[in-house]
Amino acid sequence: MKRHVLKFARPSAPATHDLVIATHGFLSSGRSMDPIADSLTAAGYETLVWDYPSLQGSILSHASRLSAVIQEAVSRPDLSRIHFVTHSMGGIIVRAAIAQSRMETIAKKRCGRLLMMAPPNRGSWLTRLPLGPFASRFPQLAELSEKKNSLVNQLPRPHRIDVGVIAAQNDWIVSQSATRLDGQLDHAVIPTSHQQLVQHPLAIEMTLRFLEEGRLNAVDQQDSDTASIPIRPRSEISETVDTEHAAANRRRAA
Repeated sequence: MKRHVLKFARPSAPATHDLVIATHGFLSSGRSMDPIADSLTAAGYETLVWDYPSLQGSILSHASRLSAVIQEAVSRPDLSRIHFVTHSMGGIIVRAAIAQSRMETIAKKRCGRLLMMAPPNRGSWLTRLPLGPFASRFPQLAELSEKKNSLVNQLPRPHRIDVGVIAAQNDWIVSQSATRLDGQLDHAVIPTSHQQLVQHPLAIEMTLRFLEEGRLNAVDQQDSDTASIPIRPRSEISETVDTEHAAANRRRAA
C-alpha cells in the first residue's frame, strides 16, 4: 500500500531544530491539516504531514508504516525533539506507532509532546453501528470499539511524551469523556464540531502553546488577549510557505 507524505520544511533551519509529525483522522486526508501545518511552519518547526488511506487497512498496519518514519526521524542528528499533532483516529495511530517504534526507550532525549484533537482514546460510539457483511472492510472500527478489550483500550499510554488533548464541544463522533487519556498533561474543550476542530483558530493557538510551553490555556484566561500566542494572518503565513505548498501539491499529484 502506497504511503503519501507531504513535507513543509523550514526555509532556513539552524543546526538543530524540532520536528512535528501531523496526522489526520478517519474519512479525511492530509489536506485537512494544511492550516495547522502552515502555522507550525511559520512558528519555526519543521513539519511533516503524514497522509494515509483512512478507509483502507487497520490502525496497526498504518502505525507500522508510521513507526518506520519515526525511527528514521530519531536517527537524524539535526533534530532536537520530535512532536506529534493529531486529529481523531490519527491520534490512535500515532500512539500505536510510538509504542511500535520504541521511541520512548531508544530516543529518550528526542521525545517531545503529543497534541491530540478529538482522539477516541476510549473508543467511539460510532463503532456501535452495525456494518453486517461490510464489517471486515473496516477493521479500524473494531479497533476503536468502546469495549475494554479493543485495541484502543489496550494501547499503552505514552510515558515520556507529554500529552495534551483538545475536545470538540459539539462532537457526535467522539464524546468529550472518551477523548481523555490517563496521564494527560492538559485537556480543553472548544465550542466547535469534530471535523472543524482541526482548523479552528483557537485549537491552532492552543496547539502552538502546548508544543512550546506544555499547556493549552493562557496563563490568565481573563486576560487571554494579552497572554495568547499571536497567530499570524494566513496571508502572511502564505508568503513564507508558498514554495512548500507548491512542492506539496506536486507530491499530491504524483
